[in-house]
Amino acid sequence: MRRLAFIVALLVVWGAFGFGINRFLDSRRSNVAQARAVVAPPREKSAFSLPGTIWVSQAGHLYRLHGGQFTDMSLPSATGAWIQPSVAADGRLLVVARSDAYSDIYLVDGATGTLVKQLTNNATRSGHVELNAWSYWPHPTVDGAGVMFDYDGPKVGTFEVHLAVWSGPIGGTLESTRWTTPATYTGGDVSPVPLPGGGVVYASYALDDASQQIVSRIATVANPGASPVYLTAAADDCNAPAVSPDGSQLAVICTSDTQTARLEVIPLVSGVPGQARVLVANCLCASPQWSPDGVSLLYLAPADVSGHFQLWWLASVKATATVAPKLLTTNLDLDATSAPAWAPS
Repeated sequence: MRRLAFIVALLVVWGAFGFGINRFLDSRRSNVAQARAVVAPPREKSAFSLPGTIWVSQAGHLYRLHGGQFTDMSLPSATGAWIQPSVAADGRLLVVARSDAYSDIYLVDGATGTLVKQLTNNATRSGHVELNAWSYWPHPTVDGAGVMFDYDGPKVGTFEVHLAVWSGPIGGTLESTRWTTPATYTGGDVSPVPLPGGGVVYASYALDDASQQIVSRIATVANPGASPVYLTAAADDCNAPAVSPDGSQLAVICTSDTQTARLEVIPLVSGVPGQARVLVANCLCASPQWSPDGVSLLYLAPADVSGHFQLWWLASVKATATVAPKLLTTNLDLDATSAPAWAPS
């Protein structure tokens, strides 16, 4: 069976379980004597409060953080592991429910956890597991009426998983419009985020001709089927794009084929990338997310020898500011490929 495409997105995470964790600890100069015990988020109070509401996932559960307190959203575990929340309209969330053999996108009430609607149906009724499909990384379209997401269908009777960027209306067939054509046997095009001015930005995995390694570049297309425009170089090996609310800045995680990563921000002027700035270096950073006002950033990274991913906060991402990240949680084990969702209230 071809390896599942979502494993590609764990390139940053893999480093945490080898020599990378040693390099991380050296770079952070951690004084933690031993790994802390993992707790469920409701047993953890954040080190400080951030404005608005934040949703995170741990061990397949979705949690709501508001006023420094975590609340379990109590989504049904029988449906799958709940990951990759994204803020939609009217206080609702787009969330992925991942089972062992397929995943689906749901519309969920962000306050109560009530399942509003199942938006995809990726489990085949034929009994042939190879015909199951996977949907990941949902984000609302700019007008709020649709969803931009990853999808590996339609299936043709093989176990191959080639994720491409798709979109469709919330009130209709979600798999309506295919935006990209992925490189085969690489994981494909992942983590799509709509751009406020139109188009979509995503991480595109492909085989680099020079290194003969699978690398990721941040790409954008203005329209479905258009040729991609690359915003980062193959040598930078960047993934996990996060677009600021006004579309003027792009946060990414880059590894440059090393065991550690760096969190960078790239200015965008009419879709043209400017000079990248490193905000956090020599880390195992993952899954950045902008604040609703576009001033600060959340991201995930370990804080101690355990390698468990915690929430970190950068208070300002202004070009003139040099701000040290602050640790928001200490005892969690958040899903590293599931970026936080952040709403203003």
